[in-house]
Amino acid sequence: MKSTINLSNSLVDELSLKNHYDIVVIGSGVSCSFTMIYYISLLSKQPLKQTVKIAIVEKSGEFWAGIPYGQKNACHSLLISTLKEFLPQAELEKFKHWLNENRSWIFDILGENESGILANKWLESHAEEIAAGLWDEIFIPRYIFGLFVKERLDRLLQDATSKGIVTCDLIEADAVDVQQMQDSYQIEIAQQDRTRSYLIAKKVVLAIGSPPNKSVDAEIVAQSVDPDNVCYIESMYEPSQVVNIDRISEVLKQSDTPHHNQVLIVGSNASALESIYSLMNSTEVNDAIGKFVIISPSGCFPHRADIPSNYQPVQLNSLKNRDRLTAEEILIAVQKDVDNALAQNETIGSIYEAISKGMIEALSQLIPSEQKLFVSIYGVEIGKLQRRAGAEYLDVVDQLIKAGKLEFVRGKFLKTLKLPFGGSGFEYADDNTQEKKIFATPVKIVINCSGFQDLNNSSSTLINNLIRRGICTPNESNRGFEVNENFESNKNFYLIGPMIAGNISSHFKVWHAESMHRIIYLSQILAEILAQS
Repeated sequence: MKSTINLSNSLVDELSLKNHYDIVVIGSGVSCSFTMIYYISLLSKQPLKQTVKIAIVEKSGEFWAGIPYGQKNACHSLLISTLKEFLPQAELEKFKHWLNENRSWIFDILGENESGILANKWLESHAEEIAAGLWDEIFIPRYIFGLFVKERLDRLLQDATSKGIVTCDLIEADAVDVQQMQDSYQIEIAQQDRTRSYLIAKKVVLAIGSPPNKSVDAEIVAQSVDPDNVCYIESMYEPSQVVNIDRISEVLKQSDTPHHNQVLIVGSNASALESIYSLMNSTEVNDAIGKFVIISPSGCFPHRADIPSNYQPVQLNSLKNRDRLTAEEILIAVQKDVDNALAQNETIGSIYEAISKGMIEALSQLIPSEQKLFVSIYGVEIGKLQRRAGAEYLDVVDQLIKAGKLEFVRGKFLKTLKLPFGGSGFEYADDNTQEKKIFATPVKIVINCSGFQDLNNSSSTLINNLIRRGICTPNESNRGFEVNENFESNKNFYLIGPMIAGNISSHFKVWHAESMHRIIYLSQILAEILAQS
C-alpha cells in the first residue's frame, strides 16, 4: 500500500526486507513525478511476477511538486511561458481538461490565501479567459500545475497499489549518502531529528533537481537582522517565499525613511524577476521599498515573450551543409543573428523559434566531439541570449524603472561593505573593465538569485558523497553528471532532471534539462528503460 513513513518513530532493521526496495527515487519533484507516471502506467500493461516495491525519499515532506510547483513557492508565482508553450501537446490537453473540470475551486486558493495587489490584478485580468476555458495564452500560477500533477499521481498510485502492481512508500528524510554493494545500493537517510537510517535498493533514481544556490557572501549570512545590518536571503524558496516576504516586511517596517530602503538582488534571472513580482504583490512591502538594485554581468532581465515573426537567421542558415562545423561557430552565428535582429527592431521573443530551429539543425551537423562541447559549454551561452519571461513579470519591472525605483548595475557582486557613514553598501567588479567599484548607497536587503553551484564545488553532502564514492562523475559542463544511453552514471544508478545536463546519446542532447518539454520527454525514455529491466 502507498504510505508515508516516519522512520524516526519506527524501529528500523537495516537487514530486514521491509527496508529493501526494487527502486528508490531520491527527490520527488516533477522529474520524479513524470518518470513515475509513465513507469507505473507501463507496469500496468505488462505481466509481473511480483509487486514492484518503490520508495520515494523527499527531504521537504512535500511530494510530487518540487520547489517550482509546490508550497515553497508563493501561490501568485507564475509560469514564465504561456501554457501552450509550457507543455507538449498530449500533456497540454490532459492539463486543460483538468483545468476545465476544476476551475470552480483552484483559483479560490489564489484569492483566499494570498490576496495581494498583483494576485488580484491577475485574477481580474484573466477572469473572462478562465470562464471560457481559453488557457493557451495565459501565464498561469505554478501551484495549479503542482495540484494537477499531485492529484494525477495519487490516483495512479491508488489504482496500482489496489491491483498489486506496486507498493510506494513516501519517506520524509534527507538522503545524505549512497554506497554501492554487490548487487544493490545502500542509501543513508537523515531525519529532521538527525537520526540516521538505511534503505537497500536494487536500483536508484537520482531526481534531486538543481544543485544548491551559490552563496554570494558568506560573511553576511551570519549577521543578525537589525537596522544597522543587512538582511540576507540566501534563497527566496527556503523555507518558502511567503516566510521570506514576511521577514523582509518586518525588516523594512523598522525604517523611518522608506524611500531610503534599497533591496539588492544578486542576479537577473527568472528567480530575480519572480522575487520582485512577489515583493510588489505585498501591500506592506510595496509601500516600504524605496528602490531595487539589480547586479549581474548581463545587466538585464529575461526578454519579453512575443509573437513569432518571419525573421530568418541568415548566419545560422549559412551553416547548413558546412563541412567541419564547430560548436563555437554555432554560438558566433547565433550572436550575430541576434544582433542583426535587434537592429531590425525584432525582439528576442519574436525570433526565439527561428533561432532555436536553426540551432538544432546546425547541432545535428556536428561530429560527436563537437556535440559534446556544445551541450557542455556553447549551448548554455546560447540559452543566456534566449532567456524569456511573461508580460506580468516584466510589466512590473517596466513600471518600477519608469518610477525610478529600479536600477541595474552591470558587474559581478563581490561582497557587502560597511559604509563610513553607516549602513552597508557593496563591492563589485565592473563587467567591462573588471575594475573593483563600490556601490555606496546603503542597502537594507540582499536577495541571492545568483544561480546554482558547480557540482565540483557543492555544499550538498549527497552530491559530494556520490562524487567521492565514484557513483557519479561531473561532466565537462560541471552542471551535470556523466550518464550513458540508459541514464546511468553507474550500473543501476539512474539520473533524471537538471543533473543530466552536458550529455549526449542517441536518445538526447542536453545542455539544460529544466523545461517541462524536456523533462517529460526524458522521463518517458527513462520510464521505458526501467520497465524493460
